[in-house]
Amino acid sequence: MALRKAKNTTVSGLAAAGPRPSTVEALDGFGWGLIGASTIAREYMADAIRRTGGRLLSVMSHDGARAATFARDLDIPGSCSDLDVLLTDPQIAAVYISSTNTQHRRQVLAAAAAGKHVLCDKPLATRSADALRMVRACDKAGVVLAVNHHLRSSPVHQTMQRMIAAGEIGVVRSLMIVHAGYLRPVLQSWRIKDAAEGGIYLDLSVHDIDLASFLLEQTPVAAVALGAGVALGSNTVHDHAMYALKMSGGAFVQVHESFVTPDVESQVVALGSEGALIAAGTLAQRSTGTLTRRVNGHNESIPLRANDLYADTVNQFLGAIAGTGSPRATGRDGLAALAGAEAVAKAAATGKAVAVRHYE
Repeated sequence: MALRKAKNTTVSGLAAAGPRPSTVEALDGFGWGLIGASTIAREYMADAIRRTGGRLLSVMSHDGARAATFARDLDIPGSCSDLDVLLTDPQIAAVYISSTNTQHRRQVLAAAAAGKHVLCDKPLATRSADALRMVRACDKAGVVLAVNHHLRSSPVHQTMQRMIAAGEIGVVRSLMIVHAGYLRPVLQSWRIKDAAEGGIYLDLSVHDIDLASFLLEQTPVAAVALGAGVALGSNTVHDHAMYALKMSGGAFVQVHESFVTPDVESQVVALGSEGALIAAGTLAQRSTGTLTRRVNGHNESIPLRANDLYADTVNQFLGAIAGTGSPRATGRDGLAALAGAEAVAKAAATGKAVAVRHYE
């Protein structure tokens, strides 16, 4: 992506989406099963799989009627309510898991045992110890495990990562993230009603911690936090949080997350020794937002081309299966983000600084 210098210009937006994403030709017609008849699968992932050459063969939900309705609406030939039925289908080579958080561990382990490649929605699990077991099981089975941390696929975030790595704003000492909004009514169910599902920490924090790790190429080592159930949540299920992380390379990360603050434009700001990068409106499920570099009191707008975040994620997953690349976010990336979110949740609950557990 070419950078165009333009002093004192307004921030540039993303250009229109380009052509259909390239597919991994050897995997064209790849058979997929969906585990979870979820909103994200319906609105984004089914189309992303098809756009990258995949065939959706079956969808599984514990509610058989829900699975059947989902399959009919999305023109998927099969549906079932039994995980074993889906996993024993020899035409299915990979699964996308988007069930509730507490189901991920069992379903990933079962998929690995069945020899299926796995793209799992975040969080990888509800406990990092379980996530480690899942990573090891997929390694042992020889299947690819990827985590759907789609924010890595944003052209804005990818450009930020390259510019930071190239030292274009000097040494980055601080990163600030504002990821807030009002949780859509369709999503106001288990996310903010069941403490076992992790509340805001296993929904937004895992994304933001993973994004910080991706941008800085550092991992979190310690966390301090405040959190509460302000409107949609409760004392045990937080819907509003602020926290700070110390990263392995010495950078500080400050994050504000909320399910209960409407009309907020997201921000990701990297502050370096020689300038700043400012991304606005990028923490979304579609390829949106703007990027500005500020150096010596002048703004430089960075024009970028939009993409399909989820199709990019699927393409990278297919590349890993074909042996030509690696996932945008590996299972170990998902594990690291989950360990960070666990530390943030514990810090918010105890009011104390918490070390982030590190797994080899």
